[in-house]
Amino acid sequence: MIMRSTAPILLGVLAVVAAVDSAGGQSTPAGKAPYDRVCSVCHGADAHGDAGPALVPLEPDLDEVMVIVREGRGQMPPVSPERLTDDEIKQIVAYLKSLDTGAK
Repeated sequence: MIMRSTAPILLGVLAVVAAVDSAGGQSTPAGKAPYDRVCSVCHGADAHGDAGPALVPLEPDLDEVMVIVREGRGQMPPVSPERLTDDEIKQIVAYLKSLDTGAK
């Protein structure tokens, strides 16, 4: 009997927590983790450049980014699919675009 009366309360609490989390924008963008793992070492934590060039604002489109990542360019070595999947590259591109606030 106790379980039956507490179940609606528990569901209500979970719904409120989920709503607060999504309303507060607390979720981490999907591309941040792979960016931090592979790209931030050279391009900086904020993607504004460090040892490598700034990636924000991101100028190349997804297809060009895929070629650059897989084949390398300049001092950037190629990155294998085992280290960074195609889906992770897509997520990183979306993440980098989200960092471009348009402020100059």
